[in-house]
This record gives sequence, structure tokens and C-alpha cells, in this order.
Amino acid sequence: MAAPSEPERRAAFDIQVELVTRVGVQELPPGTGSLREALDSLKSLIDITLATLRTYGIAPDRGSGTGAPTVQSLAQSLVDDILSPFTSTWHPRLAAHEARCPAGAAPVDHEAAWPEAAAMHGELAALREPLMRIVSGLGGISGADFGTAARG
Repeated sequence: MAAPSEPERRAAFDIQVELVTRVGVQELPPGTGSLREALDSLKSLIDITLATLRTYGIAPDRGSGTGAPTVQSLAQSLVDDILSPFTSTWHPRLAAHEARCPAGAAPVDHEAAWPEAAAMHGELAALREPLMRIVSGLGGISGADFGTAARG
């Protein structure tokens, strides 16, 4: 298998940087933070990942499934298998709850009272393992591990 090209290494690094700084890899303990902000951050990661591939002229492609993972296959898995299912499940649920926020209520307090908040927190925490696998795979391409090898 050929070594990754310089654009592939750069794309892998850029996506890695975005991943390791986001909720999902960075834990959001239950009862803290904003689920809306976490959801928006993960949605923006989809856009950033696809924009990064375009910037470096890398077409998304799952590949044949044989050999070492590529930046294309890892990015596609990140978007299609991990982030999109989470955001498409939780965005409409959270938006419906937010639409019922009483006038004068603090959005964070209203969110904290949401009956599904604990379930969303749990699923958000469950993203950590697959996201760390993507970070690790990207590290094999970029050469950077951001200290995640010891945490994963």
C-alpha cells in the first residue's frame, strides 16, 4: 500500500485537530454544559470534515475495505456511521423540546429539565470510543496522536 500523500496527511491532521477538541472525544459530564452546543458542534464537524476533504482535493470514498484505512474511508465513516446518525436522531428531539421553552425560562434550565437529557448524554458519551478509533486511524496517517493513544 502506498504511503499517504502530503494532502492526505494534512487532511488527516486537520480533521484530527477538530475531533480532539470536540465534545465526544472531550467528555461532557452529565448535568454540565449544553446539549444544544454539543449537538451543534458535532454537526459543524460534519461540515468541517467534508470541507477539509474538498480543500485538499480528496474525494470521500469508503474504499475496498482491504488494507490500511485511508483519510477518505475514515472521514466517510466519521460522517456516515458516527456523526450523522447521532445528529439526525437528536436534533429533531432537542429542537422539539426547545420549541416548548416557556417565555422567560433560561434555555439551559429548560434543557436540563428535558426528560431525554440523560439519554442524550449517555449516547454522547458512547460516541467517545468510535471517535477515538477515528482519531487513532487519522493519527496513523498524519503521524500525530495528540496524546490520545494513552487516553483511548
